[in-house]
Amino acid sequence: SPDNKATNVDRRKISILFNEYIKMENASEKVVVSPPQIEMPNIRAAGKRVKIDLYDSLQTNTTYTVDFSDAIVDNNEGNPLGKYTYSFSTGSEIDTMEVSGTVLNAENLEPVKGILVGLHHADSTYHDSLFQTAPLVRVARTNGSGQFTIKGVKPGQYRAFALQDMDGNYFFNQKSEVVAFDTVVHTTSQR
Repeated sequence: SPDNKATNVDRRKISILFNEYIKMENASEKVVVSPPQIEMPNIRAAGKRVKIDLYDSLQTNTTYTVDFSDAIVDNNEGNPLGKYTYSFSTGSEIDTMEVSGTVLNAENLEPVKGILVGLHHADSTYHDSLFQTAPLVRVARTNGSGQFTIKGVKPGQYRAFALQDMDGNYFFNQKSEVVAFDTVVHTTSQR
């Protein structure tokens, strides 16, 4: 509640009911909320439910996605649900475009696991420090094969960045963080 893919949502408390008891594994590492939340949401299992409390204000006419990856598992056998994404919109429609790809380490072409991949609007004034000064508009995290899918994207032009975000603020702002940039992505609706 509200239903998956609900529109005109104005509440920040979400409850998802499953048909069996579940638990969450490494939710803080695996679950990604997009658009990114400045204040970390509270995501937890409670019996047959996953409860989500979003603390940031909701943006108008925006699709929100909660990508659980394999964090939801059944309580008895520990089988992961896998690739489950919940979405809702504060506007009258759900944005359904996706941007996907693979992040490879340029030195050895090995896949990069667990790195954040995000989009900035390409029409914003571009400069080399964009990923240090403007928040990402959509995000996802790579899996063990370096693959990612950013869901809930509006049609338009974006710049994609990969970021090893050590402090969880969605900015490149520490010497220990690693960043890869920038690929221009163009999404169009097919109506």
